[in-house]
Amino acid sequence: MTGKRVLIARALEAREELPEGLRARGADVTVVAAYATVTDESSKEPLRKRLEAEPVDVITFTSASTVRNFMSLIGDTRLPEDVVAACIGPITADAARRHGFRNIASASEHTIEGLLEALL
Repeated sequence: MTGKRVLIARALEAREELPEGLRARGADVTVVAAYATVTDESSKEPLRKRLEAEPVDVITFTSASTVRNFMSLIGDTRLPEDVVAACIGPITADAARRHGFRNIASASEHTIEGLLEALL
């Protein structure tokens, strides 16, 4: 990678492993935040009411930020103890664990198809 110029367009809150790894191999890396994940606060009350009205069996998460944002939206709303957190990969699964999920299905292929397969 020495002498190669690499542009990484990614989420504002993305991890640093990729740019650091490329730099360690000699690449000239420019990182640009292409988007920021934001929480839609207007969904807070409808989400809480839905969870209180009827328990869910599975909640899918496609990134660690979706776990954090979901948990911030539900606040102190209790989830069923046996609810499954279906996670797209190990980093997302770690975030779910840190937020108290005990039943976690993690995709071995980190795609939507892999997530579906983990659920099956």
